[in-house]
Amino acid sequence: MLPVKIEVITLGKLSREYSQIVGEYEKRISKLAHAKFVYGSKIPKDAIFLDPNGVEMSSEEFFQLIKEKSSKGEKIIFVVGPPEGFGEVQGKKISLSRMTFQHDLARLVLLEQIYRALLRMKGTNYEK
Repeated sequence: MLPVKIEVITLGKLSREYSQIVGEYEKRISKLAHAKFVYGSKIPKDAIFLDPNGVEMSSEEFFQLIKEKSSKGEKIIFVVGPPEGFGEVQGKKISLSRMTFQHDLARLVLLEQIYRALLRMKGTNYEK
């Protein structure tokens, strides 16, 4: 299987309260994939936006998305928006929940789901 290439672009600064746990998940992900975590970068047209109006996915569907894209050698780019959201941005949108999350919490949930999917691809069970 090809190495997984993931980039997480965050628009807006990470609050101090989340920095330690977000850093921990970024470290874990970096051990399992070619990962890049950036703030306020140029957003590629093939990025996947976290948006409350996006398609809701189960952990299984999210795993399949990562597995499918990585099997094609594609870099998977996720964008976590600023507190005010994306507005009318064009592109693939996914939703973490029907609930609205503060953007730092949304980033943490995204990282946890990426980590879960990568462990599964490796064949390691992750506690539920």
